[in-house]
Order: sequence, then C-alpha cells, then structure tokens
Amino acid sequence: MWSRVFVLIGMFLISCNLMAQAKGKAHDLKREADRAYDLKKYDSAEEAYRKATIVNPDDKGVFNLGNAIFNQNRYEEAARQYEKAADLIEDPREKAKAWYNLGNAHYLNGKYDESVNAYKRSLIADPADLQAKQNLLMALRELETQEQQKQQQENKDNNEQQEEQQQQQENQEEQDQQQQQSENEDQPEQAQELEQKLSKEQAMQLLEIIEEEDQKVQEKLRKKEAGEKKKTKDW
Repeated sequence: MWSRVFVLIGMFLISCNLMAQAKGKAHDLKREADRAYDLKKYDSAEEAYRKATIVNPDDKGVFNLGNAIFNQNRYEEAARQYEKAADLIEDPREKAKAWYNLGNAHYLNGKYDESVNAYKRSLIADPADLQAKQNLLMALRELETQEQQKQQQENKDNNEQQEEQQQQQENQEEQDQQQQQSENEDQPEQAQELEQKLSKEQAMQLLEIIEEEDQKVQEKLRKKEAGEKKKTKDW
C-alpha cells in the first residue's frame, strides 16, 4: 500500500515539475516575443507567442498572439485569437480589451455587423470605455452605408433586369410586326398570281368560244355555198 502511495506521490511531483518547466519555458518565450513585439518585429513575435501558447495556452499569450497577427494586417486570423482570448479571460476589463480588439479586426476586414457586435460586448464588460463607444458609432455608420449600397445595387440589378425584359419584349414585338408585314406583302403577290391564273383560264375559254363560233360560221357558209351551187345546176 505504501509503495502505491510513494508511486503516486512521485508521479505527482514529476507532473508538478513538468508543469513548472513548461511554465518557465512559456515565460521565457513570452519575454522573447514581447521584446520582438516592442521592436515591431511582429513575425518573430508571432512565432514566439505561438510556441508559448502551445506550451502554456494562457489568456495573455493568446491575446498577444492576436496583436502580433493584427499588426501584420491578417485581421481574420487575429479575430480568431481574440475570440479565444475573450473566452479565456475572466477579468472584465481585460475581457473588454479582447472584445475591443476583435471589433477592430472585424472593422478593418469590412465585417461591420460583426464589428458592431464585438464593440457592444466590449462596452458591456467596460461601459466607461470611450474609445469603444466612438468605434461603435463608426461601425454603425459604415454598416448603414453598406446596407444602403447593397440596396442600391439590388435596385440597379432589378432595373437592369426589367430593362432587359422590356428590350426583349420590344424585340419580339418588332419581329412579330416584321413577320406580319412580310405576310401582308406576300398576299398581293399571291392574289396577282391567282388573278393571272384566272385570266389565262378565261382566255382559253374565250378562245374555245371563238373557235366554236368560227366553226359554226364556217358550217353555215358551207351550207350556203352548197345551196347556191345546187340552184345553178337546176334549169
């Protein structure tokens, strides 16, 4: 039994020793990162802060990592670190700073609706932060402008769609009108052809009538000549 106790105590001491070493290493890395950050070597600071948060992911290290990334204009990545920091931080004023920086990251990334929400949460944690109030007003103005531009673009798209549909309708009406006009132009030609056809038929009929009449006249003349010849032969 005592052997088990000694084993557990030994494991506990080893665990505590490892934790102390990890914290010590993280502390050294944070100091290195702070020095690089002060010299505005944000890429070096980011690397050191990342190593420190792997060894000991505390709220301050995560928050400072977000700042190092933010100063490299990678606002989307910085926002993710600020969200993690806000979840880890317990002190209201420090939490307010995380939400404030998150609002700035969203603002510079053009996400004004998310920026407004972050500034509001910052003010909930620290209502006296004047800068957060000013930034909130700026974000609200930008959000309103963004919504107006979105509405204007939607109206423009709708107008262009209506104009396109109207143009298509006008083109269709023009095509229908041209087709109708073409059909109307073809009708006189068809009528003329029909008229010419009827005239030919009438001419043939007239020719036949003339030939019949001529035959009748010739027949009468032959009969008349035959009669006269007969009379001359009579005494």
